Parts: sequence; structure tokens; C-alpha cells
Amino acid sequence: MKKANALLAAMGRVAEAEVIESAPRLIREPTTKRSGQKHLGAYFDKGDPILERVAILRARLDMTNSELIEHALNELWRRHEAGRAFGE
Repeated sequence: MKKANALLAAMGRVAEAEVIESAPRLIREPTTKRSGQKHLGAYFDKGDPILERVAILRARLDMTNSELIEHALNELWRRHEAGRAFGE
């Protein structure tokens, strides 16, 4: 059993504190749509042209930022793997 809180003991409420401390704690799993996912992002200066390019590509391809990053990384991976296949 945990040590009783000195302040609660002075107030004559030790029994209540022991009940609270011995009560089981309920652990709730996160219920967000992002639970089980990992964040991947970047920061750019406000005047960086990459921000405009991302906005244009997002509109042209009708993709979210997440979809656009996934697509870009898949393309980069394919190029990297093709380079390795040809000894580059």
C-alpha cells in the first residue's frame, strides 16, 4: 500500500486517500483516426518556392499533403532502386 498523504492525514481523510489510491486506473486507448500512424513532415521558410509547388501539385493531382508526400517518396524510391539495378 502507498504511504498516506501527510496533508490528508492531517485533515483526517486518510481512509479516503487509501480508497482512491487503491482504485484501479482505467486506461483508454486513443480513439483518433491517426492512432497507429506515424507523423512525417517538414518545415520550410515562408518564402520558399517549394511551398507554392506543393500547393500547385496538391491542386493538380487532387491529393492531400499526406498522399502527395507518399507519392513523392514512392517515386524517389523507384528511382533509387532503378539506379541500383543499373549500377549507378
